[in-house]
Amino acid sequence: MYLLFDCNNFFASCEQVFRPDWRRRPLVVLSNNDGCVISRSAEAKSLGIAMCEPYFKCRQRLEAAGGIACSANFALYSDLSDRMISILESSLPEVQQYSIDEAFAVVQPGPDWEQEVRRIRRKIFRWVGITASVGIAPTRTLAKLANETAKKNPQHLGVLSLNSAEQIQSLLEETPVEDVWGVGRKLRERMRGAGIRSAAQLAATPAGRLLRLFGVHGERLSLELQGVSCLDEMDAPQRTQVMVSRTLSEAIDDPNLLRDALCRFVEKAGRILRSEGLMAAAVYVVLRTSRYEDADRLYAESSGCTLACHTDDTRVFTVAATSLLESVYRPGYRYRKVGVLLTDLMPSAEVQPTFEHPDASPNPLMEVLDKLQKSGHNIHFANTSSAPLAHRAHVSPAYTTSWDDLPEAR
Repeated sequence: MYLLFDCNNFFASCEQVFRPDWRRRPLVVLSNNDGCVISRSAEAKSLGIAMCEPYFKCRQRLEAAGGIACSANFALYSDLSDRMISILESSLPEVQQYSIDEAFAVVQPGPDWEQEVRRIRRKIFRWVGITASVGIAPTRTLAKLANETAKKNPQHLGVLSLNSAEQIQSLLEETPVEDVWGVGRKLRERMRGAGIRSAAQLAATPAGRLLRLFGVHGERLSLELQGVSCLDEMDAPQRTQVMVSRTLSEAIDDPNLLRDALCRFVEKAGRILRSEGLMAAAVYVVLRTSRYEDADRLYAESSGCTLACHTDDTRVFTVAATSLLESVYRPGYRYRKVGVLLTDLMPSAEVQPTFEHPDASPNPLMEVLDKLQKSGHNIHFANTSSAPLAHRAHVSPAYTTSWDDLPEAR
């Protein structure tokens, strides 16, 4: 059996944990540079504010309803996510985090898991302040459907367990095929063209026809909906690259400021690389102006290089990236985007030493740096700018990761 825990309106809910006066009010969380809506409270959804809607389009509506806009505070969201996952790991045998606000637990069928997950759900709310919905089913795809139904239908009180074939069939008949986990926009159109419009029709389609029309992916989706778990048998694809880039809050023509921004992105890329136990042997840098500039002010270029050996050392990546930036930079342009790409990746355990580079093990200095940064210490290499690279006019305090922002109770 699979239990899927999914936090409701996670980013918005995190903001409301420390601001009780924001509860039951329309609230949206904005992306970098306060550009688009990336999370909405239930009240904001009722105003018709859409996911990824530009803030300037919904701002007037939000303010008229007495709503609040928050700039994204990913340090806060990550910390509350870690707390939720730690509760799940202490309560369940096998927990697999799927995203910042979702986690699967793999359990043996038999016990009354519905009562147990309700207890865990109450614990998450009491200890973290976040409401989670839970789907229980024999496959991951069905657990995802159960979770979405529990979230949208108040009568389930946040938990839906699919225990019988009748329950599963009833849910599949009510579910449009595009709502099935793994069916994207293009696949939806192809399935609708083949006459498959509901999850029940997908489950009932013969395997041979699915293979012919949609390949192995279509067949696996159908098996999952029939209660046959097969996603676990799929090897998770190894990451092939790490890309970190941002649209800058202001256009920059100063090469020193561009270098500072790039060094910060290199540091983040290295941190992501090491968190997955990987090393890289190639670095690329991209640089471009705003796409809305006049034609004679447009410029976009990229360049890359191969390193002497696989490494996870941010310092090596930084030296390569800054050199590449010098090669693609052209004076006279105002740049709005810069980024770094680490590629030719390999798991650290598989990197072999050579005569020129006998030490192929992960760099211990990088491990110490990552631990310090994860524990909340604002420590960086000297070449990393401390100036904000993104415009965030409504950012909330770092309630859980900064002593100065620790909430006070009176």
